[in-house]
Amino acid sequence: MGETFTYQWDVSPQVIAEVRRCALYPLKPPGPETDAEMTENPVAVLGAAFHDDEPVGCIAVLDEPKHDCALRVRWLGVEEMVRGKGIGAKLVQAAQVYAAARQAALWADVRVKAIPIYDRLGFKACGDFFELPEIGRHRVMRWWPEGLRP
Repeated sequence: MGETFTYQWDVSPQVIAEVRRCALYPLKPPGPETDAEMTENPVAVLGAAFHDDEPVGCIAVLDEPKHDCALRVRWLGVEEMVRGKGIGAKLVQAAQVYAAARQAALWADVRVKAIPIYDRLGFKACGDFFELPEIGRHRVMRWWPEGLRP
């Protein structure tokens, strides 16, 4: 029998802090400085993937209008030991369901290695590639719910 993962929306920052740090910022030390951007953002809606009640993936949706979209996807991360099992895709799909319920489009600064996930889920590239210091190469991608695309 395969591994089972569960997903939960609207979790607290404390639930995903460590998986977020390990998956996205492994060179940063744990602590308030690393988590500040997330914990001090009151409009962030956070989601998590769990295996045996332990968080193994994370995502956030923020009210941050840009690129003709109302909402921003941030902090999509999956623990290295469980990558390749569709967890990231399910987290992005949860963000799409959230956005569609609000009749809002999504945008994200997507790391190069995650672009295939976003492509498969209907996101479209916007603009050129760019470099984020200490993180790497990214590209803005956008998605619109059915009937909302400009």
